Amino acid sequence: MQESDPNRTQSAKIAILTLDFYPQIGGVQSYLFEIARRLGSAFDIAVVTPQPGELPPATPLRKVKPPAPHALGFWQVLRQKQPDFVIVGHAHPQLLLAAALYGRKKYAAITYGNDYLAAQKRWHHALFNKLLNQANPLVTISEANVRRLLALNLNPTAVVHPGTDPQRFHPAPPRATGPVTLLTVARLVPRKGIDTVLKLMPSLLDRHPRLLYRIVGSGPDRERLEELVHSLTLSAHVEFVGRASSEELPKIYRNADIFVMLTREEQNQTSVEGFGIVYLEASASGLPIVATHAGGVADAVHDNVTGLLVSPDNPDQALQALTRLIDDEALRHRLGQAGRRLVEDELNWDKTAVKFQALLTAVLPGSSSPT
Repeated sequence: MQESDPNRTQSAKIAILTLDFYPQIGGVQSYLFEIARRLGSAFDIAVVTPQPGELPPATPLRKVKPPAPHALGFWQVLRQKQPDFVIVGHAHPQLLLAAALYGRKKYAAITYGNDYLAAQKRWHHALFNKLLNQANPLVTISEANVRRLLALNLNPTAVVHPGTDPQRFHPAPPRATGPVTLLTVARLVPRKGIDTVLKLMPSLLDRHPRLLYRIVGSGPDRERLEELVHSLTLSAHVEFVGRASSEELPKIYRNADIFVMLTREEQNQTSVEGFGIVYLEASASGLPIVATHAGGVADAVHDNVTGLLVSPDNPDQALQALTRLIDDEALRHRLGQAGRRLVEDELNWDKTAVKFQALLTAVLPGSSSPT
C-alpha cells in the first residue's frame, strides 16, 4: 500500500470507493484519479479499490485493497480506517451499499451515465435509487445526466465537468501542408459511430482523394469495422492504430487536423456518452471537432464555437460538417483556437478539482483549497 506524505497538512480523512482506478484506462478512472490526486493536497485521501498497480511517484494519496470486491469487503475497510467522509466513485450498488452500511458518516456519489442507467434494468433498482438519492452531494458530469436523473426521480446536487491537462495536450507547431487527417480516439464499440464515418468516407474522397482517417483504440467492434473498410475499398485511407499509450496519445492528436466522433445513443442497452473526455483532449490539442447532439457531448463541444454538432441520426449533416471543415482551413483554425481557450480557462482538471472541493467544503467546513 502506498502511503501519503506524512508531512502534508491534512484536514479530513476521505475514502473514495471504486471498482475502476488508475492505472486502468477509461473515463471513470481518469476522473477519479485526477480529482483524487489534486484533493490530496488538502485531505488525507484513501482510494479503496481492488485494482492493482502502483501510483506515480509523489502522488498525495494511497490505495487500499478491500478483502473482496463487494459491499462487505469495502465496508470492512471503512470500519477499519474510519474516514470522516466517503465518496462513492461511481454509481454501483455494491459501493453505495458499503457507504450506507458505514452509516455513521455522510457519503457523496458521482454518476456518469451508463452506471445509473444500467441499474434501472436490475431487480434492485428501487434500493439502488434510494441509496443514490441519499448521497449528498450527488454529483454528475453533464447537464444531459441531470435531465435523465430527474426523470428517474433522482436529485443531482451539482454538475462537475471532467477536464484534461492543457500542458500534456497542446497544439502542434505549424507544419507543411499535406493531406487532411481525420481522427477518432475511442473504445471500438458500435455507439461511438465509427461506422458512420467510414460510410461517409467514399463521398469525402470524391472531393478530397488524399483524405486520411486514423482510428485509435481497441474494442469488440474492431473486426466488424475492418470488414467495413474492406468492403468499401478504404484500406489506403483508413488506419487502425490500436490502443495508444499515454505517452503516444498527445502526438497522435497533434498529427491530426479534425477530430470526429459521431456518437449515438443506445438507451435500450443503457449505453450513452456521459461526456467524452477525448473531445477535451482534441480541443486542448487545437483540433476542431465534429460530434453529435448525443448524451453529454454538448457540454464538451460548444456548437459553432469549438466544433460542429450534428444530429446522431443524420449522416448527411455529418457529411456537410466534415466537408465544411476539410474545405475551410481558417474555420478549422478558429474552432481549434476556441477549443484550446475553453480548456485553458474552464475545462481542465485543476478547475474540476476546485469545483469538487467546493462541494466537499459544504459538508466539511474548514478545508483549504487544492493547489
